[in-house]
Amino acid sequence: MAAALFLATEPLMSLMVLTVTIIAVLFVGGVVLAVRARSWPSRVLGLVVAGGAAALVLWIHIPLLVLPTWGPLVAVLALGAWVAIAFDRRHPMVRRLPILGGVVVLVWGAVCLLWADVGLVVTAYVFDIAVLAVGVVFLTRAVRQYRSERGHRSERGHRSERGLGRVAGAVSSVASVLLVLVGCLLLVLSVALRASVDTPDDFYEWHAEVPSAPGTLLRVAPYDGQAPEGARAVRLLYSTTREDGSVTVASAVAAVPDRDHDGDRVVLAWQHGTTGVAVECAPSLKDNALSEEAIPGIGEAMARGWIVVATDYPGQGTRGRYPYLIGEGEGRAVLDAVRAVRSIDDFNASNDVFLWGHSQGGHASLWAGQLAAEYAPELHVLGVAALSAAVDPLTLAIGVTSRSSSAVSGVITSYVLVPYSNEYPEMTLESMVHPAGRGFVEAYASRCATDTTMLVSILTASVISHGQPLYSLDLGPGPVRQRLVHNIARDPGTAPLFLGQGTDDEVVPITMQRSFVERLGSRSALLEAHEYPGYTHMGVVAPGSPLVDDLFRWADGLLSPSA
Repeated sequence: MAAALFLATEPLMSLMVLTVTIIAVLFVGGVVLAVRARSWPSRVLGLVVAGGAAALVLWIHIPLLVLPTWGPLVAVLALGAWVAIAFDRRHPMVRRLPILGGVVVLVWGAVCLLWADVGLVVTAYVFDIAVLAVGVVFLTRAVRQYRSERGHRSERGHRSERGLGRVAGAVSSVASVLLVLVGCLLLVLSVALRASVDTPDDFYEWHAEVPSAPGTLLRVAPYDGQAPEGARAVRLLYSTTREDGSVTVASAVAAVPDRDHDGDRVVLAWQHGTTGVAVECAPSLKDNALSEEAIPGIGEAMARGWIVVATDYPGQGTRGRYPYLIGEGEGRAVLDAVRAVRSIDDFNASNDVFLWGHSQGGHASLWAGQLAAEYAPELHVLGVAALSAAVDPLTLAIGVTSRSSSAVSGVITSYVLVPYSNEYPEMTLESMVHPAGRGFVEAYASRCATDTTMLVSILTASVISHGQPLYSLDLGPGPVRQRLVHNIARDPGTAPLFLGQGTDDEVVPITMQRSFVERLGSRSALLEAHEYPGYTHMGVVAPGSPLVDDLFRWADGLLSPSA
């Protein structure tokens, strides 16, 4: 009972204990069934269950990782144990077997498959209740034995014990029914929630060989979402390269004014902030990818005759590794999106380009400016604007790990660790995540920050944040620190730079921009930095913010010498 109360405060440890318990029970139970079963089907299924449990240990090598990663598989093996017993109708366990047990395992296996973190949290607490129930049973038996040894048993005692047994059986049955009902409800809700998530269509799939030349336009299609007034909007599919030089495919959305324009048009490359790291998180999948809320000042850009192109980065919309706060991957995707939009004949795009971005996009814009001279020398970068920019991933990581863990920080951290572990072989989730936490981290990274499914991540992260830490990040000398430092944004070359951030930014501390300004002191003539008192992370780029006017005034000043 004490163990159950302790485990109730430590969901992750509860899952570790449960994993070992399940594997042991499946193996031992399977062996016993294979030896003592009275029918061959039961013996065979018993061997399958025992062999499956042994295979989990041998395959994974670390049993504590099995349940978070392979919850549905464990559920199927447990269900196989029930089936094996049910086949042997003469077996005495059949009379004591709750029929709903198999249904419970099957339903919760499906829940773990669709909502791994939800299934695991509920499973952890169900296990705690089961351990508590076992403790109650042990205590009751001990009291009964004590009374029997001292001759204190009476008919009344017999009746109370039988009544307690009936109550326990009733509670078990009711709990099983409730688990099935809750599981079915979660399955129904999952269908509704997933129906609200935008999924990529065939446009984003590229089955042919990817051209080796980065920035090659592969496909163009109309964009069916909201377009700025007087503009035509399209989606682009183009080739780009990752940090390691391998080719991949990325998508983007672009808008061009309908009216005629004298000469070639200036290109504004917009880099979006954090939306998630999954395929479904691409802004071009949304109806509002070209709205003022998504791209501040896009209407003004259209009025000036500019072209606006906004990359999704590879891994959003298209499949593959997503370069979240991975500078080389982000910057190359930005520059290659400009190359691709310049390949559309009737757009008349010039090689003059502005690079603007917010939050993660500010980091990407700085890296694009830093890479442009070498990676895309044909482009003329007029200026780089980094707004509320996540300039320094290491400082952000230190800030998150130094504060008490919260649900939001737990989810956002997964957005960094999963892409980094995919990109860099020396950074593995096993070395950075609690042994029972991998299922949670992968579930969080599979959902978008702007979708309703984010609420599920926040809910489960808030539950497990009260126990042992989900992450075990070593920010001292080592691969994690080395890669975070590697992806710090540097000086974007000779291009003029605009920095803007709200002083009340709750995501990226204003001190990060101030430190960046200090590091760039030697090129202050090309730097214009603004702070906006009272503005938050998103508020500083919202319609009506003074930052947008300052940004276009700065851009006009850069264009006026060539006007």
